[in-house]
Amino acid sequence: MQIWNDCKRLTGLKETTEFEIYIGCNDSQIQDAIVSREELEDIVVSFFERNNIDFSLLHAYGGYLSKDGIFVLEDSLCISIIGDSDLDILELARSLAMYMNQETAMVIKTCEKSKIS
Repeated sequence: MQIWNDCKRLTGLKETTEFEIYIGCNDSQIQDAIVSREELEDIVVSFFERNNIDFSLLHAYGGYLSKDGIFVLEDSLCISIIGDSDLDILELARSLAMYMNQETAMVIKTCEKSKIS
């Protein structure tokens, strides 16, 4: 409880937006990876570096029930973008999903208060 009270007293925090894009590495037709997670990472890192966009990249492993009723386990990437950006996040997620031949990509938007020191 002490931590919560300390957080409430924090000053100088700025409202920021965080977007997370979750994208799987398996091809939606064959349920296996055609492009490796490392290759996808290289593409994502290169894109953000070229465009000077702050991001974090996390590896994940999870499962989902595909449209044809098969439960699929796969490596995934979670791309976190924090702060103001002119980037169209939904278009980026669609482009990644198309490139990876995914059924979908999940985008989560969170508004929070933060301070970078």
